[in-house]
Amino acid sequence: MPWWEVLVRLVLATLMGAMIGWDRERTGKPAGLRTLMLVALASCTYYLAAAQATAAMGVPPDTIRAMAGIVGGVGFLGAGIIMRSNDEIYWLTTAAALWAAAALGMAAGMGVYYITVLSGLLVLIILSVLPALEKHISNRRRKKKTPPPQPPEPHNPPDN
Repeated sequence: MPWWEVLVRLVLATLMGAMIGWDRERTGKPAGLRTLMLVALASCTYYLAAAQATAAMGVPPDTIRAMAGIVGGVGFLGAGIIMRSNDEIYWLTTAAALWAAAALGMAAGMGVYYITVLSGLLVLIILSVLPALEKHISNRRRKKKTPPPQPPEPHNPPDN
């Protein structure tokens, strides 16, 4: 593979990670811009290195194993982000964003640009547009749970 194609794949992976990381950074989540850029770039690098190494050895590429290792490693990172306090679970979406960044990095490393870009756009929509929809649904649910106001009692004057 020519060096410029490797560069395109690495840059695309980094940009996809930056896109996701920007959203996490903007909303003050624990894994931000640099973290997600690094996850996407590292995933792309692992994939490209596995493909190049097997090609250099003259054996059929076994990049599926590299991908499985990436998924497991990123799952470990994601588990470190998730917090639980009493009955509340925090930062699950950020952990999922880490996985998404890794997947986008692997897709960029494979050279499937249309999958990388389309998936990246969908991730951005999910992270930036859907929170407003979730808030709207939550507000409607809260309104349904509050009992309707009771009509006032009729005023009965005292008997004389």
